[in-house]
Amino acid sequence: MTCNNKNYRPGQIRTGTAILASLALSAGLCVTGSAWANNAMYPHGYGTKNKAMGGAGMALPREAAAVINNPAVAIAVAGQMQAGISVFHTRANYYTTESSNNGENGAFTIGPNAIDAEDKYLVQPYMATSALLQEDSAVAVSLYTRAGMNLDYRGGTATFDPDGDGPLPVQTRPGTFGDGNANWHVYQTLIDMTYAKQVSEKISLGFTGVLATQGFRANGMRSFAQWTETYVGSGGTEMPDSLSNNKRDWAYGAGVKVGLHAQFTPTLSFGVMYQSKIFMTKHKDYSDLLPNGGRFDMPADLKIGLTWQAWENVAFSIDAERIFNSGVDTLGNSGSNLLSCPGVNAGGEDLSSCLGGKNGSGLGWQDMNIFRIGGSFAITDRWTLLAGFSFADQPIEQVETSANIMTPYLAEAHYTFGFSYVLSSGAEVNFSAAYSEEESQLDQNLLDPSQNIKIESDQFDFELSYSWRF
Repeated sequence: MTCNNKNYRPGQIRTGTAILASLALSAGLCVTGSAWANNAMYPHGYGTKNKAMGGAGMALPREAAAVINNPAVAIAVAGQMQAGISVFHTRANYYTTESSNNGENGAFTIGPNAIDAEDKYLVQPYMATSALLQEDSAVAVSLYTRAGMNLDYRGGTATFDPDGDGPLPVQTRPGTFGDGNANWHVYQTLIDMTYAKQVSEKISLGFTGVLATQGFRANGMRSFAQWTETYVGSGGTEMPDSLSNNKRDWAYGAGVKVGLHAQFTPTLSFGVMYQSKIFMTKHKDYSDLLPNGGRFDMPADLKIGLTWQAWENVAFSIDAERIFNSGVDTLGNSGSNLLSCPGVNAGGEDLSSCLGGKNGSGLGWQDMNIFRIGGSFAITDRWTLLAGFSFADQPIEQVETSANIMTPYLAEAHYTFGFSYVLSSGAEVNFSAAYSEEESQLDQNLLDPSQNIKIESDQFDFELSYSWRF
C-alpha cells in the first residue's frame, strides 16, 4: 500500500496543527452524540462512502473516516480531513392483546395498548483526519457516535399488583409500565487515536486506542421495584432509588482496535479489524435496573473485507462482521432471567437474577453476523455513484420480545445508495441514504402468558459529508 499525497512531506508543522484541530473539534462535538441503532447497537457503516456501499469497503480506503473501520488504512488516507453529519429516523411501535389475567394471579399486564414511539430525527456529527509521520507511518484521530438507543412511549396503561403479596389491590395505572411515560435513552460518543505502520510493500498494520463516554437515562419503570435485588434482598424493607426517573448518568471506558490491510495485487485488497470489548464504568444511578449493578459495556466486534478493483473506475467490495453482544450483561442476559428472581413469584430462588443483580434481566441479544456487498462506479472524473446491500442475523430471539419493548431494534436488511462529487478545489462532497425495511416480532408477554406482545420498527438514515486535503 502506498501513499499518494504528493504535496505532503513528513515533519511539516501542518501535521501537528491538523491533529490539534481535530482534537479541538472532537471536544466540541463530544457532548452532542446521540443515535438510534442500526445493526443492534452499531450503525450500518462508518463514513459516507462506506455507508452508501451498505457498510462494505473496509479494504477500500477512500475517505478519512475509513480509519474507524480499519486503523491500518491511516497511511492510505493521510493528509485528509472529513467532517459529516447524519440524520437518523426510526419508526417503532408495540401492540399488546387482551389478557385473561388482567393483572391477577401475579401477572403484569400491559394494556391492551397500541402505542407508536414519539418521532425523533436525530442529528449526529462526526469527523476524522489522518496525517503522515514518516512515509511509512501515520497517526489519525476520529470522533463518532457509534451507537445509541432513544425511545419514548407516551400513554398506555399497565395492570398489576403494586405490592405483590401486600394489602394493595390490583390496579391499572397510566403508562406502558404503569409509571407514566416510558423512555430509554443511551448516548455514546467515541474518540479513536490511531497509529499505523507499513511493514512491507503490501501490508500495513494499525493500532487504535478507543476512549468512550456513555450517557444513560430511563423513565417510567418504578413499577419494577419489587423485582429488584435491593428490594428482595432486604425482605421488602428497602426501596430501590437507582431504578428509574433519575438524571442522565454518565459512564466512561476504553478499549483497543487492531487492524491489517493487504494490497495483494493492484486490483485485489484485503482488510481485517478486531475491536475489543469497551469496558465501561457502572451507571450507579441505574444500578437497580441494569445487570451487575449498572454495568453496560460495549460489545467486541470483528470485521473482514475484500475489494476487487474490476476496472479503473469500478470496484466491488464484500465484507462480513460479527458483533459479540452476548459478552455484555445488559445486552446478552436473557429477559427470562427475571423469572428466577424470588420476588416475581414464579418459583425462582436466585437473588442475583433480580433486576440489578449479576444475572439480572437484560435484552437477550444474540451474537450477530452481518454480510455486506457494495460497489462504486466513477462515471466521470468528478462524479462517483455508490450502492450497497447488507443483511444481518436477527439479534432478538422471539422469546425475548417482552424484554425489548423499549429496544425494538429488529433491522436485518439495509438498502443503500449515494454519490461523491469532486469540487474544482479538489475537496469532495459526499451523500448517502439508507433504508432498513420494517421488521416485526410477536410472542407471549413474559409476565402474563395470556397476553401477546408485538414489536415493530424500520429505519432511515441520510448523511452528508465534506472532505478535503491539507
